[in-house]
Amino acid sequence: MINVAHGYGFTTGTCAAGAARAAAQGLAVGSVPDSVEVVTPSGITAKLRILEKTLNPGHSASCAVKKDAGDDPDVTHGCLVFARVEPCPEKGVAINGGEGVGTVTKPGLRVAPGEAAINPVPRNMIRESVKKFMRRDTGLRVTVSVPGGEEIAEKTFNPRLGILGGISIIGTTGIVRPMSQESHKVSLVCALDVASAMGHETVVLVPGNLGENAFLRTFKVPAEQVVQISNYLGFMLVEAKKKGFPRIILAGHPGKLAKFIRGDLDTHSLKSPPAMDIVIKILEENGLEESIVGAIKDSPTVEGIIQRLRERDKLFMMGNIADIIEGKAREFLGSKMDMGVVLFDMQMDVIGISKGAKGWQKGLQIA
Repeated sequence: MINVAHGYGFTTGTCAAGAARAAAQGLAVGSVPDSVEVVTPSGITAKLRILEKTLNPGHSASCAVKKDAGDDPDVTHGCLVFARVEPCPEKGVAINGGEGVGTVTKPGLRVAPGEAAINPVPRNMIRESVKKFMRRDTGLRVTVSVPGGEEIAEKTFNPRLGILGGISIIGTTGIVRPMSQESHKVSLVCALDVASAMGHETVVLVPGNLGENAFLRTFKVPAEQVVQISNYLGFMLVEAKKKGFPRIILAGHPGKLAKFIRGDLDTHSLKSPPAMDIVIKILEENGLEESIVGAIKDSPTVEGIIQRLRERDKLFMMGNIADIIEGKAREFLGSKMDMGVVLFDMQMDVIGISKGAKGWQKGLQIA
């Protein structure tokens, strides 16, 4: 179980899945439970208290889960995430956004324009949570809402991303780790110790799951050689240097790593703005045609920029971004140690490799 007293919390996606499960159970058996358990994608089971219960037997059920972000700084902490469940004639589970859940209006996000800003992992969690309560001859419609979500969203980057009318229902692991805790930094440094103890001269630093999964899928390296650094990019670079690694490879999505170009050592979204302006400026300085620059300036995310570059056969320019990140890392560490940068898109494909990473890559077998 998640022990929020130790700094852990749960995502809006977990809240939505828990509320949907309780409402679906109420609709099926005639009584909404006081609590439910949801198995998160991380494998941790969250026990969630159910609030604001309403039941219209045979027609609909609704309830809420209160968001607890643990020790992570999060503007959604304390908000109520509601799920209303009702039968529908179409088989399967239809998932909609209600009050306080934003609508995607621009391409480049993980949800298509016109859809509610409920990301793929939370959608899957919701489906898994309600499917055992479905009848064979009908489906279920789940509507997720967050009262006050539109006001909360004004304190996030959602308006800049073209997500209008509310917050996003997000989360890839289902839990919120205590990113702000010193104890979490200690656990990250322990992973460096493991890599060093295993005799690795090269350590690969990745922001999170996407970078780790992409790197291990692409390169044949032992899993313990790849260390997640969360948002602590500057801190973990310094620690890796202290541990005496002769070579450091940074790997991940440029939406995270390009923030380092402007000197952001902590890449948490509340402390570090999105990196679209950095990426566009570098592309301009490296000769990207004005017509293409005009097209990518409307992109709400770095991933959207990547898609537009790919469509125009300009994706090779992400190699320039990788080279500049590598140079900034060398400058930051104040040493001539071997460095490299590998950039991936959201589909976990390599889109940019710096000169240092190309040198390291020689002799490696591709997975």
